[in-house]
Amino acid sequence: MRYKCIKEMCLPKCDDNGFEIPNECGSVTVGSIWERDDETDLIGGDAHLDCLDPLDNTDLGWIEISSEMLSEYFVPIEG
Repeated sequence: MRYKCIKEMCLPKCDDNGFEIPNECGSVTVGSIWERDDETDLIGGDAHLDCLDPLDNTDLGWIEISSEMLSEYFVPIEG
């Protein structure tokens, strides 16, 4: 399922192995499109989301957040 960010948020950055990168944060921008991946769990979040480039659907990064944050910051979209 795809989601659209409706409220900007900042999260600690993690490397590809799920380890937090000290003193680095990334922001999730309003309007960005994310696809939920229920098969991946790198840091123990309830929802793993991959950001997709709207032009070619390439992966731009990932986040893992709680179910509560998913409901507060994102809305489901079709497609």
